[in-house]
Amino acid sequence: MPRKLLIRQNKFPYHVISRTNNKTWFDIPIEIVWDITKESFNYAQKKHSVIIHCFVLMNNHYHLLLTTPNSNIDLFMCSFNLKLSQLIAKSSGYINQKFSNRYKWSIVNTHCYLLNVYRYIYQNPVRAKISSDCISYKYSSLSYSSYESKIFNHQPHISYIKEKDWIEKRLGCDFDKVIKYSLRKSIFKPNNKISNYNKYFIEFPKSLSA
Repeated sequence: MPRKLLIRQNKFPYHVISRTNNKTWFDIPIEIVWDITKESFNYAQKKHSVIIHCFVLMNNHYHLLLTTPNSNIDLFMCSFNLKLSQLIAKSSGYINQKFSNRYKWSIVNTHCYLLNVYRYIYQNPVRAKISSDCISYKYSSLSYSSYESKIFNHQPHISYIKEKDWIEKRLGCDFDKVIKYSLRKSIFKPNNKISNYNKYFIEFPKSLSA
């Protein structure tokens, strides 16, 4: 399948997913990878500043929601993934590049889609059955300290504390398929072949209204 033509823009967030080469697991404990990831964020932010909204690290991939005020997603992602790969290689002795630059991305251009992308990203460890809820998973932006939030320029659109029940609510496999399908598109577009797909994007607490 040909690679999507990159769209550089600064108005809407991108949902990004990047996997290790061949989807292999990290060769070092994930808590070390987590520290390396934060170091890599700090490094990339100093070179090509972006706004980080949401991030979750899994065993062989990560999900990232970010906005690029300088329309520089390619520059930021190159710096971040390269630094991440270099530091993992240094810690593990792994010679080949761990992350490639072939990350997947989709522009999320509506408020209701955006909020459900948050829910999808934060529920990754719950779907993988490695955490009972989103907040208990240590390797996500929900665990950032106030200091880390500042240096990583972490600016979420939604408060977990205020909307805990809504974020934690599981909606089943069809919801997951709707979000996964969107990553194939340059602009987020739900799969209308899934029955009642639109129901996942209309039921919001009043506090989440645009």
